[in-house]
Order: sequence, then C-alpha cells, then structure tokens
Amino acid sequence: RFAVVQAVVSTQSTGALLSNHSYKNLKEQLTGKVSQSLACYRQNCASPSQPGQLILPETLKLLPLYSHCLLRSPALIPSLEVGFDERSNLLQRLAMMSVQQTELFLYPRLYSLNTSTLGNEGLPPMVRPSYDRIREAGAHLLENGLVLILWVGSATPSKWLQEVFGATTLDGVDPTQGNLQPFDNATS
Repeated sequence: RFAVVQAVVSTQSTGALLSNHSYKNLKEQLTGKVSQSLACYRQNCASPSQPGQLILPETLKLLPLYSHCLLRSPALIPSLEVGFDERSNLLQRLAMMSVQQTELFLYPRLYSLNTSTLGNEGLPPMVRPSYDRIREAGAHLLENGLVLILWVGSATPSKWLQEVFGATTLDGVDPTQGNLQPFDNATS
C-alpha cells in the first residue's frame, strides 16, 4: 500500500541486470512479477470489487509503464542497432544509477522549447514523452540523464531559428554542432 514505484523499478532493473536469462525469459519474469505484485495487492489490500476489474494501488499505477520502459531499454532489448560495447556501457551505467537516475533513464523528460511560457524553476514546460506530442512547428529537448537530444521540426518558425541558431532556415543549421552559441536575446 505504501510502495514507492521508483524504488520498485530501480530494484527490478537491478534484478534484470543480475539475471543471466535470455531476453524472452527476462520479459516473462518481469511481466510475471508485476502481475503477481498487482494481484497480491488486489487480494490482500484492496476493497472487494468485481472479478476482472483492474485494481491498482495509487502508488503503483505507473509500475506497468516503467516495467515496459525497462524492457524496451537499449540496455536490455536485443537489437542490431545497439552494439556490444554500447550495451555493456549502458548496463554498467544502469547498475550504478540512483533511483532518480533510473527513473529518468527509463522515462525521459521532454521539454517543449519554442514556447513563450516557462514552467516551474524557469524551465520550458515538460510534455509527456510521446511521438504524439512532437510537433513539426516545434523544437523539443529530450533528456534521459545520459544524453540530450535537440529535435527541431521542419516547420519551426524562422524567428525562433534565428534567435537560437542564427539561421533563418533549418538548412542553415549545422546538425553536427555540439554547442550552441549564445545570442543577445531571451530565447537564446
């Protein structure tokens, strides 16, 4: 009843890292553990309800999402796109991450940059990291604790491009540029 989902996910990721099972077995084990945990909550802690009704504790509502993100992590998912060295690096980093770092790695932050409003702490507003939230007329910053990815849509206003990159079109922006030059404006 009083579980902290981030701590549970961090423990799950450590268990997945220590496991020497195949991805298929790991996926079955993790899915089974999540299902078993939620079934135990329903049986032992939840008030009686109709059979088949999904009952989730408020503190663990995001557990299935985080578990799915763990399984889709480049550190665990078998893929030809992630080389052996990169996977080993990610596995080692994941093993050393704090609870907060694990949460950020599995469920990155997505900031909407070309907006005039600022959110808490003077940062641009965060949006749910989903393909549906990315706009062609927008610029977004994705952060997962290891890398920052700046995505600029093809229809981003030229005024914003000029203020941030010093170019009026995307063609004038060097995509390999690692550092942005500060300009004398609020957007930059």
